[in-house]
Amino acid sequence: MHIFKNLMKFLAVFLLSLSLTAAFSACGSASSAGGAKPQAVAKSGSELTVRMLDIGQGDAFLLEKDGKFVMIDTGDIEHRDQIVALLHKYGVKEISKIIITHPHADHLGGMNAIFKNFKVDAIYDDGMPANTGSYKNYLKQIKEKKIPYHVLKAGDEVDFFDGVKFHVLGPVKVIKDQKGNSDFNNNSIVGRLTYGKFSMMFTGDAEKEEEKTILDKGGTLKSDVLKAGHHGSRTSTSPAFLKAVAPKEAFISCGQGNDYGHPHKVTLDKLEKAKVKVYRTDRNGTVTLTSDGSSYQIKKERA
Repeated sequence: MHIFKNLMKFLAVFLLSLSLTAAFSACGSASSAGGAKPQAVAKSGSELTVRMLDIGQGDAFLLEKDGKFVMIDTGDIEHRDQIVALLHKYGVKEISKIIITHPHADHLGGMNAIFKNFKVDAIYDDGMPANTGSYKNYLKQIKEKKIPYHVLKAGDEVDFFDGVKFHVLGPVKVIKDQKGNSDFNNNSIVGRLTYGKFSMMFTGDAEKEEEKTILDKGGTLKSDVLKAGHHGSRTSTSPAFLKAVAPKEAFISCGQGNDYGHPHKVTLDKLEKAKVKVYRTDRNGTVTLTSDGSSYQIKKERA
């Protein structure tokens, strides 16, 4: 009997000890949760897709998240049927934002076809006027369709999608060519896209002169992926800019057997020396990157 009573006392003390331990543990967890930022939980449909479209010699990027679409450049005039077909292929009916990095035809040229076939909610460009028919028609369509229009410069920020931001790094200032005219390439919109831990640098046709103004201004340039400036031309991707961006991969949009010889060997050599893996539309077709904000994957249409 005496042994039984002692056993019952032991069990009571033991159970009380367990109860107190659990209570203190619960208080500790609450304290930790209050002091640290909660981890973001990936939602269904929260994947970001960036497609470098295979449209020949030019630039056209289609971004998608949660059923919404954004474009950065639209290819050349001769690619209009191709760009429309590709957008239909990927289920595009409405484009929430279009950024035209600069008014050269191989970046602006697809706009006339896009105006005719898709609803466009907002347009952004660098504010550089061009004396071309395609540019004049572009402005006319914006006015007639009453599309909100914005000029971007360094320091601006555009919300692409939920959690996806486009931080504008250039143009920092208007750069003139040797004749005193506005240098379209060197006034390109340059921006760093961020989604969680993922980042990608878009450069339009920015050349070494604009890259230097961005470097001189300072700020965060490091990015996982670099869209090589000016289709991989020797005029862009200076060693200093490449070092600052420090990408793991580079995207180059160019046409097969193009007359300019893009991408130039000197640029490819720089990327190879920096151990940057290159994806290019002339060889790989449309290149598709997907990211959940933590990691990313890249797929080629052609090997």
